[in-house]
Amino acid sequence: MQKILDLLKDKRGTKYFTFKEVLDGCVRHNFIALNASISFFTLFALVPLILLIFFILSQWLANSTFALSQLELVTSRLLPQISDQLLSEVINISNKQLSWGLVLFGILFLATTPLTQALRLSFIQILGLNKNNTYLKNKLKDIFSVVAIMFFFFAYIFIDLYLQKTTSLVNEYLPIFQYRIVTFSLSLILMTLIMSIFFKFFMAPKIKKAHLIFGGLLTSMLWFVLNDAFGFFIGLSQPLGYFYGSLRNLFISLIWLYLNTGAILIGAELIAALHKQEILILKQLFLIKNIHRHPIINKLMLMYGGKYKKNKVIFNEGSQDNDLYFVIEGEVVIKKDGKVIYAVNPGEYFGEYALLHKTPRTVSAHICSDWARLIKINDAKVRKMLEEDPKIAQIFMFNMARRLQKLL
Repeated sequence: MQKILDLLKDKRGTKYFTFKEVLDGCVRHNFIALNASISFFTLFALVPLILLIFFILSQWLANSTFALSQLELVTSRLLPQISDQLLSEVINISNKQLSWGLVLFGILFLATTPLTQALRLSFIQILGLNKNNTYLKNKLKDIFSVVAIMFFFFAYIFIDLYLQKTTSLVNEYLPIFQYRIVTFSLSLILMTLIMSIFFKFFMAPKIKKAHLIFGGLLTSMLWFVLNDAFGFFIGLSQPLGYFYGSLRNLFISLIWLYLNTGAILIGAELIAALHKQEILILKQLFLIKNIHRHPIINKLMLMYGGKYKKNKVIFNEGSQDNDLYFVIEGEVVIKKDGKVIYAVNPGEYFGEYALLHKTPRTVSAHICSDWARLIKINDAKVRKMLEEDPKIAQIFMFNMARRLQKLL
């Protein structure tokens, strides 16, 4: 807890900006509505998904009762108040004389694809990726995603089974306190591994493994906290019976499912913040006032900075580069046809006109002070920031309009 408080107090490091980006990302991506759609599709995909898993497990295992007991364990954690009714419907359907042919198998697969589509689109939105694939490719991805989710269910069931066997052996040799630590640690490690693979499957292939592990760890820890807080949650929800009557259990289950799916999206937001950490640091050039005096500027100078002497030409008229330059120290003058148009002081930037229009430079930039320190940002990174963050775009356009007003 003390480390979290220190992180919130220190508003200068990348850890603070990463933490803030997770919160800003939840607001920017409308976390409440996004999570509502995920939990909605999860609720309606559970029955066909559990039917598929139950059928496969019952065919694979000699005892289908074991398969049902393991599925009951999973559903009780997702929908604790209505898991019995849900599984009874699954048993009723599976007991009917239905032919498990390709047609029924295909129907069950298609019935679960809205969930995988919602997950895929949510991660695309959180990561700021482009949706370039055709409908057919997306549908094939959704079908393969159903297979992946089934695999994660299987992994969870069998890991839980073997974890119980392992911890029962350990219990004979360790005191109860150490036994709880061992079981918690093993459960956390295995759940983090499963969620890391889950994020890897649904997200872009260029994301670092460490970022996926951090996201999986955060989601797993949130699930453990929710699991321990379930009794307290049920106690608080007792008054809901006065308002919702017989629908109280359904209402509690929906809220519980919403909280559990929210943990997945928060983990995805952390992965996105870590993946875009370079862009995240660059954003501070626009967001922090007097950025040239902020301690984070030292890191930015190491990554993108350069020191220039007097009369150094940064770019000439007709140059093809479209990069953006921030002045950290010194002064830069902008010239057109050899005449000075305006000066750029520390904390300001130049080169935005060619960046926005993707045209050759119409002016030239020269160092007029004894020396200057500049930060050079690639045009693609600037456009990425403008596309995904409306606040950055608003600040950028406001500064550009103010500069044009001075020139007129």
